Amino acid sequence: MKNTRIQFNANTQSTNKLLSETVEKGMLNGKPVPPFFALCTDFQSDGRGMGTNTWYSDRGKNLLASFYFEPDIPAARQFLFNQYFALSTLAFIRRYLPQALIKWPNDIYVDGKKIAGILIEHVLRGDKLQHTIAGIGININQEHFPENIPHPTSFLLETGKEWEPESLLEEYWQMLYDQRNLCDISQSNYLNEQYLNNLYLFNTFHHYRIHGAPTEAKITGLDVYGRLMLHTRTGERLVCGFKEIRFL
Repeated sequence: MKNTRIQFNANTQSTNKLLSETVEKGMLNGKPVPPFFALCTDFQSDGRGMGTNTWYSDRGKNLLASFYFEPDIPAARQFLFNQYFALSTLAFIRRYLPQALIKWPNDIYVDGKKIAGILIEHVLRGDKLQHTIAGIGININQEHFPENIPHPTSFLLETGKEWEPESLLEEYWQMLYDQRNLCDISQSNYLNEQYLNNLYLFNTFHHYRIHGAPTEAKITGLDVYGRLMLHTRTGERLVCGFKEIRFL
């Protein structure tokens, strides 16, 4: 690994968990982890997604990493970081798969199939973010997936060729670093505009399960907390947070 801010571990339970422990140890021994430090691995024994979701990956096939940030963002506007990270991830993937889109809140889809998942964990100090750990799983050379994973895809499946995860990771790290100035509350209007412009099913009627009930609606925007704003065909306005809506 050429980039000295990226540390490789052959096996780990979870890169987010290991990075969180590394950050805590650094604070205790007076050797703080620098922003944009990253941990990557060939295999996670307990890869996690949002909520209770898990992340499946065969050993050595994919890009699995977690990144450390110190964003200067109010805690109440923490979804701005999600937008920065998702848009940076999208920009990287679109270098190779230009049809990619963001699926709310943090997934990346290609032609209706999931190619990447993001897990963002914030630590708060008062009304500010103390630090953030953002984990990413990008399917690179994965060819076969468990049957219970809905609509997955990978770089290999989309392009018909194998890729080198290590070189892609360094390129991805550079994208996150180059776009770091977007991670600022002064960029909130731009981030929101770009996020919506690249959002899967934005302004398109689709079937969802909302608060347990099947509903046809279209995504029309986001509130300041990053919750989805939707309109039904009858004109009813809905606002949904994570786990309150499911795409059907």
